[in-house]
Amino acid sequence: MGYEGEWEEFVERLVRDLAPALRRRLYMAQLERLRGLGPPSDKLVYLYLVVAEPQPFVGVWRGLGIGVKTVDRALRRLREGGYVVQDGAYLYWVKGIG
Repeated sequence: MGYEGEWEEFVERLVRDLAPALRRRLYMAQLERLRGLGPPSDKLVYLYLVVAEPQPFVGVWRGLGIGVKTVDRALRRLREGGYVVQDGAYLYWVKGIG
C-alpha cells in the first residue's frame, strides 16, 4: 500500500510541475498557427473553435454573430489549410498540434 501512495504522489507532483510548461507550449503553438492565418475572419473562427470546440456550423455562426458566407469561407479555408477538421457528426474541431 505504501508503494502505491508514493507512486500517486510522484505522479501528482509530475503533473503539477509539467502542466504549466505544457500549457505555455500549446499556447505558443496556437499563437504561431494564428500568425500564419490569412484574413481576420479565419483568425476569429479559429480562435472561437480553440475556446469552444467542438461546434457545428450554426454554433460558430451564432456564437460569433458574423455572416453565414463569412463563416463558410473561413471554415473552408481552415479545413483546406489543415487547421480544422470536421467529424462525422458535422462538428468542427481544431486539428491537434504535433
